[in-house]
Amino acid sequence: MATLNRAVRQHLQKLIHEERGRTSRVLVRMRAAGAATYLLATLYFAKVEGLADWQATLPFFATYTASSLLLLGMTVRWPALLSHAGLAVGLLDMPVMCLVSLSAIASMGEPVYLLGSLAPALAAGVVLAGVSLDLVSIALATVSALGCITVLLWRLHAPPAELTGPSITLVLTGLGAGYLVSRVRGLVEESRRKDFAGKYVLGERLGAGGMAEVFAATYSPEGGFERKVAVKRVLPSHAQDEQFVAMFRREAELGATLAHPNLVQVLDFGRHLDSWFLAMEYVDGVTLSALLRAYAGRGELLPLPACLFVIAEVAEGLAYLHEKPSPDGKSVGLVHRDVNPPNVLLSRSGEVKISDFGVARWQASGGLTATGTVRGKLAYMAPEQLDAVRPAPSWDLFAFGVTAWELLCGRRLFVADNDAALVRALVEQPIPLPSMARPGLPAMVDELVSSLLERDVAKRLPSARLVSQRLRQLEGPEAPWPHGQRALVAALSTVQSAAPAQAPSAPGPKALQTVTINADR
Repeated sequence: MATLNRAVRQHLQKLIHEERGRTSRVLVRMRAAGAATYLLATLYFAKVEGLADWQATLPFFATYTASSLLLLGMTVRWPALLSHAGLAVGLLDMPVMCLVSLSAIASMGEPVYLLGSLAPALAAGVVLAGVSLDLVSIALATVSALGCITVLLWRLHAPPAELTGPSITLVLTGLGAGYLVSRVRGLVEESRRKDFAGKYVLGERLGAGGMAEVFAATYSPEGGFERKVAVKRVLPSHAQDEQFVAMFRREAELGATLAHPNLVQVLDFGRHLDSWFLAMEYVDGVTLSALLRAYAGRGELLPLPACLFVIAEVAEGLAYLHEKPSPDGKSVGLVHRDVNPPNVLLSRSGEVKISDFGVARWQASGGLTATGTVRGKLAYMAPEQLDAVRPAPSWDLFAFGVTAWELLCGRRLFVADNDAALVRALVEQPIPLPSMARPGLPAMVDELVSSLLERDVAKRLPSARLVSQRLRQLEGPEAPWPHGQRALVAALSTVQSAAPAQAPSAPGPKALQTVTINADR
């Protein structure tokens, strides 16, 4: 269970609770039927056969029957008690067996043989406790059985050595029943895990963020074919957060309308148990931020052809977004609003994909996500985005420029100790040419990134399409095609990241957190 997410664990616990209730219902009925049978047999042997030892056990079997019927009546009246019905075996059945045996000793000619017939019955009681799928019931039944054997041997004045054999038998029976129950519970968990929403087989958890978690999964519908996907689901603690669920739904709706090789495709959206999920294309690789951290840790810069290839591919994806008509036909252009290295996924086969459309907006929509606020990662925001005006592709282009600068130079462009200082840096800090941090950079690349980082929107490069077009003009070893993709694959092969591409990022430094900025600053 430790490998499963919290919501699945909670559901499995609920499922096992229900299964325990169903099996306990059977156990209670068996117990009541067995008690009645014992009572009838006792009356038969006491009255018809006239056996004194059976007659001596009559009060105990009568009590046993009464307690069984009482338990049955209580569980019919209060079904919630069924989950605890297995405890009756440990708390009632074993002591009753012991009392019945003790009462029979006085009237038996050779009571020492009583132990031989009682031990199997006690072992059967331990196994019967396992029907409840409750480890506590099994433990109590085992302890009670050992207590019964001990009391009985003491009453028979048997030497302590006589306790060894029955005790080993009962302990092994208890351990076996416990192991069997644990295996059953494990199989139930595995079955539940493989039946996510009826069509997904959940695999390893790729990671969890503050509000959602992502699993590698296999899409396995009735047709028999399979496809590897990533399943992103809302954490239970946020499943009732209407604002976050609305954003999650919007991410799914937008993602489902997008079809481009440089965008992560959303395949499915729905509700499972008490939470929401979306299934998306699985990217076997790492995020751009993870790749940059790996190279920075080695004191190296990512090879230039790989950098230019990533920039060109991201530009292609952004161009598609910015040129796409809205479904209602009222607008052209979808603004991502969160372009940054963690949202650029790199597959080990050299694919580059933009992900996370949770805060994307059409140009015709307002830029505010709440009264007086605008969302985005502050260190990548365009200066005009801080004013919370209508979304525009220029916002993404500036963030793209910051990302491209970071990719080429191996460090962040805007860094500050607090949000206020970061805002000042965005608005006032001189922006150095990438070639100052990376000597030998082609002049055209220098100019291209600088034009994306123009604070004046009128001077900023007007289209992401122009970025890929100009990069296609490069020739020689720095050319993104065909050298860049091969260089990226080689770079990724040197990175062993513990965080897969689609793992939600954990909260980090303030400069990298998604923050809310007051538009009336």
